[in-house]
Amino acid sequence: MEGLHGIIEMLPKPARLVVEGFIDQWNARAYDPIFWQSDTALVFDEIITDARRVLSPTGLSADDEAAFNMFNIVVLNYAYSAYDEPKMRQFMRIADSRTPWPSAVALLYPIIATIYIAGWTPAGPAMVVGYGLANLGYILLGAGIISDTFQVLGLKSRRQVFSAAAAFFVVGTVLTNIGT
Repeated sequence: MEGLHGIIEMLPKPARLVVEGFIDQWNARAYDPIFWQSDTALVFDEIITDARRVLSPTGLSADDEAAFNMFNIVVLNYAYSAYDEPKMRQFMRIADSRTPWPSAVALLYPIIATIYIAGWTPAGPAMVVGYGLANLGYILLGAGIISDTFQVLGLKSRRQVFSAAAAFFVVGTVLTNIGT
């Protein structure tokens, strides 16, 4: 919000008088699902054109800096809405970007197992890769039983996790047996 207010303060005084209506007009567009699927360059052009139209009565219609600041005000307003309202973030189709730490840490086991088999045992490449994939299958099996997801790989249902576990285990076992 401080950034939004800072940009508004950068506008010439006559432009500040029209900002609230401009924000309200573009907030109405935020509830149109088609808007969020529109090409970003086209939306940018549309907002800049609209900003010039709104700024025209103030004598600032040709001012690129004022028009760009009006665009930034709209963008920051949308960003604040996404931050402040979880349902709006979902409507905007903004994914939750938190790192899935439990599954990320669980990946250390097959990585360390692969490094171990590659560095300290006489194993060929097929066996090394197979061993790592089979161990990943074991981790996924555990994740399917315990939490029904493995977010770091994008697996969001128990069925997906068990399917991936079976696939990794089978491919890993085949590669391990080929490599011996």
